[in-house]
Amino acid sequence: MTRRRTLRSVALAALGSLTTSLIAGQVAAQDAPTGAPFVLKTLAPGVYAAIDGPGHKAGSNAGIVVGDDGVAVIDAFFTPDAAKALLATIRQLTPWPVRYVVNTHYHVDHTGGDQVFRDAGAVIIAHRNVREWLHSENPRLLGDRMTPAQRALIAGLPEPDLTTTTSLTIWLGARRLDVKAYPGHTGGDLIVKVPDAKTVFAGDLLWRHTSPNVIDGRIAPWIATDNAFLALPDAAHTIFVPGHGQVADAADVADFRDYLSDLLSNVRKARAAGLRGAALTAQVLPKMKAKYGDWDAFDYFIPKEIAFTEAELNGTKYLPVAPSD
Repeated sequence: MTRRRTLRSVALAALGSLTTSLIAGQVAAQDAPTGAPFVLKTLAPGVYAAIDGPGHKAGSNAGIVVGDDGVAVIDAFFTPDAAKALLATIRQLTPWPVRYVVNTHYHVDHTGGDQVFRDAGAVIIAHRNVREWLHSENPRLLGDRMTPAQRALIAGLPEPDLTTTTSLTIWLGARRLDVKAYPGHTGGDLIVKVPDAKTVFAGDLLWRHTSPNVIDGRIAPWIATDNAFLALPDAAHTIFVPGHGQVADAADVADFRDYLSDLLSNVRKARAAGLRGAALTAQVLPKMKAKYGDWDAFDYFIPKEIAFTEAELNGTKYLPVAPSD
């Protein structure tokens, strides 16, 4: 058994040595089931990004990491149907079982398919706050857009089996996955780093050229998190998978960090000038549009982002409360 594990380790290390061109931006397309709501992209041997496809039917991005005795999934899309398509893709890629699904945060567009993977035998891993907020906060997230089917989906979401507020390590045979908590998007966010593939699954702590949902966000800590991504060893050669948008690199992380910085700075300046509410939005919006108006979802999210940021600076923004021990 020891010799078998050693041979697997050597093989995995050899595969890791083939990632140079992929890290440099040569992300390869991979077949997915016909009609799948995502595009599968190979990032490194055994490491894949499932990028939300046209029409946003998956609802978000997800990830697949294949080790030498099992699979980890990062996020589970918005719906069970999308999760089933992801599981079918995994079955095409490897015979190994899905051992873990890691939720990067509680939002239903990332957790809606969790039950599919639990039924397949996976352990659900998340930040401790996800366990508390799945059912109580997702209805607020969707608001008056929530359909009866979505209400039922949220009510039936399975709670995580394993939680952390700091970090933990997953082993898939010889392949290591580092799971770590960072602040910013929800107060309960995790990333997954795959060191041998130089890949970081960042969840919604990163949106590539896409305006973010900041309903639960704290902007200054979020900026600090993106700076921490840029300070990671070998960040310039790291692949970052965002929660929304295409596969990213360090330059994209810097762009998103600058978006948040400009949002915070512009709102602060408008407040300092005595502007509030609609007048503040009217002052800030064209400044943001001049620089970021071509980003996906900009027109939808920017008025909300400005209002939420103003409320955060005013100390009146609602934020989910972390459970006490």
